[in-house]
Amino acid sequence: MPETLDLVWHPDGRVVNETYEDPAIPRVTGFSTFWIAADLGQANDYSAVVVIKDEALPIADDNRVIVGPRERTVVYADRFRGVSYVDVVDHLIKLRNAPPFGGKSELVIDGTSIGRVVSDMLWDQSVDHHAVQMTGGQDWNKKNARYVNAGKTFMIENLAVLFAAGELKFAHDLPLRQEIEEDLASFSVQTTAAQNQIITQSRSTAGHGDLGIALIVGGFASQYLKPQSILTGHLRGWY
Repeated sequence: MPETLDLVWHPDGRVVNETYEDPAIPRVTGFSTFWIAADLGQANDYSAVVVIKDEALPIADDNRVIVGPRERTVVYADRFRGVSYVDVVDHLIKLRNAPPFGGKSELVIDGTSIGRVVSDMLWDQSVDHHAVQMTGGQDWNKKNARYVNAGKTFMIENLAVLFAAGELKFAHDLPLRQEIEEDLASFSVQTTAAQNQIITQSRSTAGHGDLGIALIVGGFASQYLKPQSILTGHLRGWY
């Protein structure tokens, strides 16, 4: 068996290995999809969008075909302000449909505060998405097909674990990477007198939090909202 496989990339994000009709080579399905995550700002505040590429591809391993390790990479970041919510919604829809995201992306937004307005506008246009409402606590739950409640501390800790474990990384040429890292560094955990942990944020002219929030929401969504179904196969009749 060759060390590398010929892969077929489907428009819906499925990635399968070419078998050339060889019965000894199973067809294994991996995936290459995207999470588009947005934090929505009010009036003159920034809105921000980040995109996480989520991928696990078929690979050859010791005379068998398996799905390789899952890799998540922040591949896109942008922020803007001074635009209407109608324009924000149009931008999110166009981004979701643009190459290479079209047909294989999930949209998730911070559904807290003004995010509810944007979520309603998306819903009115039949745009499927997840709206994550930040709450207290250390858990999350899905309210319905659209809304999810998730503890802010829980989501920040999830993102920290993903980075620490090497399960999420930045693309080497990612624009606004420094700004994202500054946003994330502005969050800290404090313990109250009742021994509860809360998240606080130090705001400065350099750190607005919008890019950090977008990535926190995207990291949470990639980990919990839509588990990928990965099929694996083993060679038979191979000597």
